[in-house]
Amino acid sequence: MNFTYKEDEKYFTDLLCEEDDVKIDKYKNLFDFSDPNLKRKEFNKIRSRVIKLLIKAYGQKCMLNIIPKCRIDKNLVIDHFIPLSSNKLNKTLRKLKPKKGKKVATQSFGSNHLDNLILACDKCNNFKKHKIPSRDLWMKIKNNRI
Repeated sequence: MNFTYKEDEKYFTDLLCEEDDVKIDKYKNLFDFSDPNLKRKEFNKIRSRVIKLLIKAYGQKCMLNIIPKCRIDKNLVIDHFIPLSSNKLNKTLRKLKPKKGKKVATQSFGSNHLDNLILACDKCNNFKKHKIPSRDLWMKIKNNRI
């Protein structure tokens, strides 16, 4: 796994790995650093198959359940837990500023691997958007998958 910046690797290691498990490679399936547009095209080809697999494995319920108005078992969509792309680390770690009339540049992170895909109701999915999840949310999802 090749993070562009060492601090990104540390950020995700701190987010995903427990203290006695400091190897981010354990979660390599969550990451794909290729062009987000290509990943979106690939995802559109597998979407209908993946939603069936996720429902079979985890039931027909929102796995995020992060907002009070969560529709726990309605309007389910697939969420990339680690987003396909995000500008959070460029903003927070590198303090990059947007160019005039633009947003801060994004980086490609999340994969289309089943390990990185979860079911979410439309409300929770819209709330999370392309945000990198918190450690608490990661632990909740991880514990629900075991």
